[in-house]
Amino acid sequence: LAQLGFVVVSIDARGTPGRSKAFHDASFLSAADLQLDDHVAAIGALAVRYPGMDLTRVGIYGHSFGGYSAARALLRHPAFYKVGVASAGSHSFQGMYGGAIHGMDRLVGGQPVYADGTAVRPAADAVPALFQPLANDALADRLQGRLMLVYGDLDENAMPALTLQLARALTLANKDYDLLYLPNQDHELFRNDDYYMRRM
Repeated sequence: LAQLGFVVVSIDARGTPGRSKAFHDASFLSAADLQLDDHVAAIGALAVRYPGMDLTRVGIYGHSFGGYSAARALLRHPAFYKVGVASAGSHSFQGMYGGAIHGMDRLVGGQPVYADGTAVRPAADAVPALFQPLANDALADRLQGRLMLVYGDLDENAMPALTLQLARALTLANKDYDLLYLPNQDHELFRNDDYYMRRM
């Protein structure tokens, strides 16, 4: 991307390891929200230091949890992020395997509990209270920039249905977006799909 003229940054925001326990634990129960706030602040500070940066054309891309974060960036900070590519994102945590895959139960504050007090979904559209603030589809009406959602139909980590759930919410909110479906691709689709890389 840098060879194409883009300014590329990678930011270790609050919630990333390698500093202190308090820094690492800062984003507990907020999923990507604090990290995205830190990204906006850091990019803004960099633009002051490097006036050649154009803050009217900020983009973001990510894969897996980064895919969730890339979509969430455009939804939480619609005036800042203008374009995003979100591949293999788990855009709604209630679609994860029992909430425990990859320690997601620790990220969101525990196993799912529904309004009736049980851990078993009482209805197809029921969402556990602790998952509701983390769902990207709840923010679909905030999209202003260009968003491309990418998924592989064989992904057993970030279920394709989670991307389609966000796509449905964007459609219902009358938002324009791109949806790239990659047949016979699993969670590692970015490693071996030249078509995806060209579209990105």
